[in-house]
Amino acid sequence: MEPLKIAFLWHHHQPYYKDPLSGEYSLPWVRLHAIKAYYDMAGLLKDFPEIKAGVNLVPSLLKQLQDYEQGTVDQFLERTLKPAEDLETEERRFLLRYFFMANWETMVKPWPRYYELLQRRGLRWDGEGGERMLTQFTPKDYRDLQVLFNLAWFGFKAMEEFPVLQEFRRKGEGFTEEDKAEVIRCQHEVLHRVIPLYRQLESSRQLELTTSPFYHPILPLVYDTDIARRCMPHAPLPDRFQAPEDARAQILRAVEFHAKLFGRKPTGFWPSEGSVCPEIIPLLADAGIRWIATDEEILLNSMPTQSRTEILYRPYLTGSDGREVSIVFRDKDLSNLISFTMGNMDPRAAVDEFFKRFHSIQNAVSDRKGPSLATIILDGENPWENYPDSGRLFLTELYTRLSKSEAFQTVRIMDEIERHPPHQRIHHLYSGSWIHHDFDIWIGSDEENRAWSYLSRTRKALLPLLNDASVPAAQREAAWEAIYAAEGSDWFWWYGDDFSSSNDEEFDRLFRAHLASAFRHLGQEAPEYLSRPIIHLHPYKHVTEPVNFIHPTLDGKRTTYFEWQGAGFYDATRRSTRFGEERLLSAICYGFNLTHCYIRIDPDEGCGPEKRKRYEIHVHFFGGPAEYRWVIHCALEPLRLTVERSPDGIRYEPVGEVNTVVMGTILELAVPFAMLGWKPGERHNFIVEIREQGSVVETYPPNGYLTLEVPDQDFEQLMWSV
Repeated sequence: MEPLKIAFLWHHHQPYYKDPLSGEYSLPWVRLHAIKAYYDMAGLLKDFPEIKAGVNLVPSLLKQLQDYEQGTVDQFLERTLKPAEDLETEERRFLLRYFFMANWETMVKPWPRYYELLQRRGLRWDGEGGERMLTQFTPKDYRDLQVLFNLAWFGFKAMEEFPVLQEFRRKGEGFTEEDKAEVIRCQHEVLHRVIPLYRQLESSRQLELTTSPFYHPILPLVYDTDIARRCMPHAPLPDRFQAPEDARAQILRAVEFHAKLFGRKPTGFWPSEGSVCPEIIPLLADAGIRWIATDEEILLNSMPTQSRTEILYRPYLTGSDGREVSIVFRDKDLSNLISFTMGNMDPRAAVDEFFKRFHSIQNAVSDRKGPSLATIILDGENPWENYPDSGRLFLTELYTRLSKSEAFQTVRIMDEIERHPPHQRIHHLYSGSWIHHDFDIWIGSDEENRAWSYLSRTRKALLPLLNDASVPAAQREAAWEAIYAAEGSDWFWWYGDDFSSSNDEEFDRLFRAHLASAFRHLGQEAPEYLSRPIIHLHPYKHVTEPVNFIHPTLDGKRTTYFEWQGAGFYDATRRSTRFGEERLLSAICYGFNLTHCYIRIDPDEGCGPEKRKRYEIHVHFFGGPAEYRWVIHCALEPLRLTVERSPDGIRYEPVGEVNTVVMGTILELAVPFAMLGWKPGERHNFIVEIREQGSVVETYPPNGYLTLEVPDQDFEQLMWSV
């Protein structure tokens, strides 16, 4: 009997964490996964030269690894390097909150001192309790935490190759600043070894290196978001986004980058999240891609009348008119066993179970002519945090037994396709991903759809400049790069209710920062909608709605209690602040009569007259037929309020100026409805932004908005009845 061919494809990917505005990396996961899984996976394969495999390296990950090779520092590394005695309050708070972000069972508890610090801090991060711990942790505690967080992320290969790391493990606590510097030096050494090691393994023909779209977008959705209707016919979708040329660019840039880095063009390709549709096949074929992979459920929905065993374990052709590629489908059960189950099993028992599955597949396809191919595809970095010793025992046992097996043979997918070219064809490739064979993770919820809307509005607004040859090529290229980065799948992954993490707000900020930077690269001011968080954007709940017409005296004073009675009221003191952050406003009142809209803004007691002169206040209205912003220049005397209107939230045109604005102990202003053109019954959502030198300092309310409904003459009677 011919051996069952086994093809592993380990997918290595991280979001693009580089802040396009500051140039700093805000999250450390490329660095930490590199010293763990990326180095472990390649190093262990080198110990088993009989094992053939594939590794998919996403270009945006490789780009970040190159930055780290050149000395990039992320926020976590900055706070690691700072001497413990010099840590400021905010930095100590950062360490207590974020330096336990690791699997506690496999990465914290094995280090007794690390676990002790976790227990002292508390297993649940509590902002109030955390504040109490700030002074109870000594510099010695903080230094040990800095060192142990970084030590715990080293994988088994680095621990083997750097004896000093083993010494630190034995030491366990009481680390010095010199110890800490040595830990980081070891990190840098590993980071410099990762890419050359993968290059070496491919040169020896043990590994096949493949690529993905450059910034890991969901290609079918970038091509046309309406493609989602094929597998999600009842989902609410955003206004249609169509950018086939962006899908092509993400593919071509990936192929070119990979070829430059590794000296040869990739022939294999993992579409981000296994997401496929017929439209992307010609783009891949044109780029020189010869094979792609996706999930078995795509196959079962492409050939719905066939049995799984009969059709799964072989490659196919798909495409038309000479623009076709081979396509293989992963065994979902085998792949998910490694990802989600076997970390909790005894390694030998886990490999026994794996081999039982191999034998079962071999028996099921025994009467098939020609070889059979079982494809196992999964994330190559994430599972090992759940395995003791980063998966070393499991992988070593698996590779040892496969190396000795005569019944099973590991192969590189391209080699197998060349030896046994596929003849069967998939005529109607199903559109979907490797998660539930649809695109629900990335589109369809309010937050996800709003993100697609932000992307669409940005791209449409900038397209004339992007295609304008008179704009310097370097500026256009930088703007395109920012748009491509915003098309990455990871931002959409964390929107909506499917997944959540302690970094959701940072992912949201990075997504909007990429779009904002596209405007800035072209010399344009970033529109205000990009300063509005997408996550949890909702009507603010804790607010008193207007109930009466008001006729306040605009004098900047709290003249009488009654002049704002019946207005809407937002208490800004309920707003939680980040540690060390100042609150600039204490309250916002808003109301109207039949002719005017009124807003009162109460500065916080710490925001005195001189301080206020540094700021501009923008009252931004959206959700109606057009967007408006009222701009108050606090440094001008007399104060000036400019009203501007925008049909798309990007380009604003002046409507006029009003002098009914006064700053005293409070700010009071009025704008006539006639100037705005607002009609009774229209609802306009609004937020108040405090800006300094063009940048947003504070937003009220955060992650929410207030709503003003234009009244008619029956408003007071209606509210009285209610």
